[in-house]
Amino acid sequence: MATDAPSRTPARPRKPACRIYVVRKKTIREFHLRPWLVVTAAVLGTAFFVAYFAATGYLFFRDDLLAASFAREARQKQAYEDRIAALRVDIDRLSSRQLLDQEAFEARLETVASRQAALDERQEILAGLSKAARNAGLVTTPGNAGDDAESDDTLTTGSIEPDSAGPDQVLAGVESSLDDLGVRQVDFLEEVATNAADRSERIAVVLKEIGRAPPKAKGDSAMGGPFVPMPSNVDPDTFRDGVELVKAEIARLETLQETASGLPLTTPMSRGSITSRFGMRTDPFRRRPAMHTGIDFRAPTGQPARATAGGKIISAGYNRGYGNMVEIDHGNGLTTRFAHLSKIQVKKGQTVAKGDTVGQTGSTGRSTGPHLHYEIRVNGRAIDPMTFIRAGEQLSPVL
Repeated sequence: MATDAPSRTPARPRKPACRIYVVRKKTIREFHLRPWLVVTAAVLGTAFFVAYFAATGYLFFRDDLLAASFAREARQKQAYEDRIAALRVDIDRLSSRQLLDQEAFEARLETVASRQAALDERQEILAGLSKAARNAGLVTTPGNAGDDAESDDTLTTGSIEPDSAGPDQVLAGVESSLDDLGVRQVDFLEEVATNAADRSERIAVVLKEIGRAPPKAKGDSAMGGPFVPMPSNVDPDTFRDGVELVKAEIARLETLQETASGLPLTTPMSRGSITSRFGMRTDPFRRRPAMHTGIDFRAPTGQPARATAGGKIISAGYNRGYGNMVEIDHGNGLTTRFAHLSKIQVKKGQTVAKGDTVGQTGSTGRSTGPHLHYEIRVNGRAIDPMTFIRAGEQLSPVL
């Protein structure tokens, strides 16, 4: 009895692998790429380009926000002018002297036009002030100096039909819009002044805490009195005086920021735990109490030691217990030292900026292992570097 041959399941066709051929002269090399690898590379590439263009778009449009705000103000200004022009056309169309006291309306209209011109002049002044505030790192609330022309108080451009609204109603709407714009302009001025004063005070307090007297502002001595907000309808001279006071406050903030930025307020290494702090400790060699004049950062040999503030190199060489040492003079009696370096990368007399590499960590001199010894001295006397480092952490949001 014949038996049937065992049935065989047909083999599934293998998916074709992606192949890359590289032809060089007479040599042909073939590379096989798995499909999942090609798909993964495509997905990662797409994600990278999406993230890249998203980040680029954010950086590009962030700086345009303020420009867009003033562009909206320009559109609103044009809308005001179109509205006033439309009112003049409506006046010409009026045939009945009983519906309107022409002389009173014209006088009111001229007043509106005069107010518009004054607000336009204010806006030009605030535009320059806003730029100075932005340069000082001040962030103002969007809309204070002018809302979007397409907001709730949108002005209708072009001609207005007489039966849509009476001239008095239209003019009252324009006056209300001008009142609102005047309030926002004054709010903007007060906001900049308040922010600048608050930041200046924060910096001045921290500078005093670390023994660095803040520079005095001109004309701020022997002054006082209660704070009285500026009214929105102030005359042009008073408004300009207010602007000058705000400019002085911004200038004071910039001076304080410049002073603080010249101090060693950061750590000399991006990484590295502190192994020994400033003050009394047990000497690692003699095992007796001794004064430690700086702080030690754990670091393998060859890590960059960076200047914590700009200054001039006054010492760069071997210095007994310090080993290879670099000392920077930051002015006003303030110096910093970087010791036990394996390599010095600056020369005496050289000028360095904050963040410049002055050497590489090591274990030269009186040292038990690779680390960086960092000192801050005021008029030759060593002080705790953490005083300045903590001050830098407090000031980082306002510098």
